[in-house]
Amino acid sequence: MFSDALCLRLSLVCALWLSVFPSPSVARGDTLLGHFSAVWGDPRPDSAEPDQIRFFLAQDDGRRVELDLDAETVQGLGGSVRWQGQRVRVVVDGAEPTRGVRPPRRVLGMSAAPETSRTESSRKSATRSAPAGSQPWLTLMCKFPDIADEPKDLVYFQNMYSASFGGLDDYWQRNSYGKVDLRGSMVHGWVELPRPREDYYLGSGSAVDSAALFDDCTAAADDVIDFSNGTTDGFFGLQLMFNADLGCCAWAGGIYANLDGVQKLWRTTWVPPFAYQSIAIVAHEMGHASGLPHSNNFDDDGSPYDSPWDVMSSANGYGVADVIYGTLPKHHTAHHKELLGWLGPEDIHLVPAGASVSVQLDGIAVETTDNPRMIKVPIPGSAAWYTVEARDLSDYDQGLPDAVVIISHVDPSRPEPAWAVDTDLPPAPYGNNEGTMFRVGEAFFDEQSGISIRIGARTSDGYEVEVTVPAGAAVPESSIFASSFEDGSLGAWN
Repeated sequence: MFSDALCLRLSLVCALWLSVFPSPSVARGDTLLGHFSAVWGDPRPDSAEPDQIRFFLAQDDGRRVELDLDAETVQGLGGSVRWQGQRVRVVVDGAEPTRGVRPPRRVLGMSAAPETSRTESSRKSATRSAPAGSQPWLTLMCKFPDIADEPKDLVYFQNMYSASFGGLDDYWQRNSYGKVDLRGSMVHGWVELPRPREDYYLGSGSAVDSAALFDDCTAAADDVIDFSNGTTDGFFGLQLMFNADLGCCAWAGGIYANLDGVQKLWRTTWVPPFAYQSIAIVAHEMGHASGLPHSNNFDDDGSPYDSPWDVMSSANGYGVADVIYGTLPKHHTAHHKELLGWLGPEDIHLVPAGASVSVQLDGIAVETTDNPRMIKVPIPGSAAWYTVEARDLSDYDQGLPDAVVIISHVDPSRPEPAWAVDTDLPPAPYGNNEGTMFRVGEAFFDEQSGISIRIGARTSDGYEVEVTVPAGAAVPESSIFASSFEDGSLGAWN
């Protein structure tokens, strides 16, 4: 006999399926083929503007179109990370206007489409087989012709990639436990754009034409830059730094394009001055460009910037101050490190249903260890799970609220899947409270599932953690565990 909660979940799944894969009688409109991409927009930290996410299709004929697509719908199918760079078949409502502003096309249906022989060969040559190794980024400094200001010079951006503490190369190496470095990254600028800033604004001016900025900025540097970087892969990503604001936000995600013979979804950031004056925000945008969503705290207020425990949430909050680069970035939360392939099976203790275990959990920032850095607890009968990670006041985490254990509830159907658990009632609006921080002797108990997580003794590099999961229904095969999130391959957008 189904519970009310399960019936509700099934009805939501059915509604979601029909909204994305409608019946032939519903899907009336134009059918477009091309490569899907998402771009996130992050407003100033002191702004009341909401975050944004926009979806695009680079059609096979070379034209680009913005898609009117609900973020929750995409997330319910595995998230924009899963679809990023994939060739898809999209059914859109109505005819494309022949002149004037082209508004986003409302999506009636979307499904995976096979690569053609041309796109398959180019795409294979432009992606990496594993999310590891040297990942060089190219930074272009792009200047609007109607704005004379040059907020930072070439040396500022070059030193941003330093391999010393505080630099992006060092930060990426420490976060990935040596799996990733940014060696070979290059900086060039300033190059002048062909049009004034206002020409790139859309609608009310809160958003910009990211594709036009990408095209014009890369074209302005094409005479002096080999975007292929001498290989069939090209640069791992592009950072476009601008000399003035870009509407509400800093932007990051991907854009499908052919640059110097490399046709692929280019990981891209569009960064205005307020953002590159804080290297923590730059790292946040690079995370989006690498496919990461936001994370959150547990108050469900719609803001994705309420957790100080992850650079993909409150980037500046509780970060280490730097006299040159504003605020240094923190470590990524454990769920995101798993998505990027930085935490492999040897780093994760998976607790199955019916088990009661004691785990020696080492800190998420510990450089080398034979112990797990994350405990993963699937919730029986659901597609969600808990992660457990230990945070210490060291390395890039030395500004955090305290050295504690953080438990996150991960639900892949949310735009921000990882939420830091908060036992306070009501949950705090910002996750620096005691209800979010689990200390020695404290425990978390999920009454609905019966899962308990207790923090035992402190160890040299972490904590003894006791986890009990009652026997229950298996996780559905259609859940996130059956997707390529599990093996980390999506960190390379394969």
